[in-house]
Amino acid sequence: MRRAVALCLLLAAPSLSAHPISIIKSEALVRRDRMEMKVAVMPEDFLLVYGLYANAQSRIATEDIAKSAEKHRKYLLDGLIVRDADGSRLAGKVVNIEMPALPAEGLPVTDLMATTIVYHLEYPLAKPPTHLIFQQHFGGDSIAIPAITELVVTREGLPPEPAVCIPGDESVVTLAFDWNETSRSVTGDYSETKAREEEKRKQDMGFTSYSATYTFVYIQNEEVRVEILMPLLTLEMWQPVARTNADFIEVPEQRAARRTPEAFLTGQNEMTIDGVVVKPRLDRLDFYGIDFKDFAMRAEPRRLSAWTARVGAILIYSSKGAPGHVELKWTLFNNEMLSARAVIFAYDKGSRFTFYPREPLFKWDNPGAPPLPAVAAISTGEKSREAVAESLLRNVYRAFDYHSESDIYDALARSVQGDLLADLYLKIKPGLIMQEQGGAVAHVQEVKVVKTEEVGQSERGFAERVTWQVQGTVEHWGHIHTRINEYSADLKIESAGASWKIIALNVARQSQVKSAVILRKL
Repeated sequence: MRRAVALCLLLAAPSLSAHPISIIKSEALVRRDRMEMKVAVMPEDFLLVYGLYANAQSRIATEDIAKSAEKHRKYLLDGLIVRDADGSRLAGKVVNIEMPALPAEGLPVTDLMATTIVYHLEYPLAKPPTHLIFQQHFGGDSIAIPAITELVVTREGLPPEPAVCIPGDESVVTLAFDWNETSRSVTGDYSETKAREEEKRKQDMGFTSYSATYTFVYIQNEEVRVEILMPLLTLEMWQPVARTNADFIEVPEQRAARRTPEAFLTGQNEMTIDGVVVKPRLDRLDFYGIDFKDFAMRAEPRRLSAWTARVGAILIYSSKGAPGHVELKWTLFNNEMLSARAVIFAYDKGSRFTFYPREPLFKWDNPGAPPLPAVAAISTGEKSREAVAESLLRNVYRAFDYHSESDIYDALARSVQGDLLADLYLKIKPGLIMQEQGGAVAHVQEVKVVKTEEVGQSERGFAERVTWQVQGTVEHWGHIHTRINEYSADLKIESAGASWKIIALNVARQSQVKSAVILRKL
């Protein structure tokens, strides 16, 4: 089955009695090495574009139509903009024009919309496209009624996809192609459609639209985090980003761009926590390309197409302990952004919320989620070596649930001898940092002792060789990044008053056991 790209251009016609809007219908076949298009143009468009007039008999001269048809080659190639996944514009050419038989005395105005001139266009492709990006500037800025393109794209060998519309402004439509797909039912079976949508959602890591803005709000102990993923073009509706080439943003420009969006974004969306207005800090600002899907990794810096680049901003609003009452007033609206949809993750509860200009306020009351409990010392009443070692290790990792360094040290001091505190802090924290997540510290979900072996006794305690696994998670953009590391170390444990404490920890081996990414569910 051939792949069709239908372009339906709505162009305002001059003050003739004909229909005021012309429609151009097109078909295209997207092959591995080229895209072939057939564009059916009604001569009514020539009246608007080239200023043709009807004579006293309400006819358009055949010679004028033929000359305009030749001129229209350039008009179509200039007005239809097709880019590859890297943002480079494809060079097309008109390979043929099918002219209908026209009356020698001229075409009646009443037949303008019943006559078509078919243009055959071809766009060479260097390789099978993973994405194609479409824009159209038919009519330019001088037309009172902007052009609208209806686009139906189907890969060669598959039935057509549903039509999408491209307005005649700076908007773009991005379409993805899966060349591994060899067949698809043409019956429109609902279950198959849902299965395909779910598979695409997994492949795209939940981000199924290239032009949508995604917002996530995380309410946790000691902070509220707002994460916004939006197209660069959307950000620039409020705050332009300096670049020398309108079509691309270079790596140095991406680095230099942080300051301006930071000042803008940190001044938006008023946050109140427990009655106090909290100013955010910009924790991260990243640029992502169209083909970026694995949000478990940070994007490698590279030149990006400005038409498809996305900007990810993470804003952190700090609080003291568990927030009791949170209010977020959304202000990122304009004439095109009339609402903002967000996913709210308050501890382990997820929900959806939509901000509107007249209803911009989100409110949340803590249903009873407690602050972080204190890390309790391990009593010397516990005599089992294995249990003591495992409990002390759990305490060490629980200490890193706190945010401030002083709180972490206070929690560590309940399980670690004072002289070892700084050294152990420097040993443990690097293992919790996910560099691919911008240096974020993982939240420890589980500490599991795999093996223990006694290696010595002392007057006040014992030495134990312990192998344990630590499961930590970092969550951004609705994705949970899980990593399990395994360690083997010799622990020296002694009694200090009424509690056991680690006085020495020497790591002999460490390795990564597992790494995975899953989508957070509501």
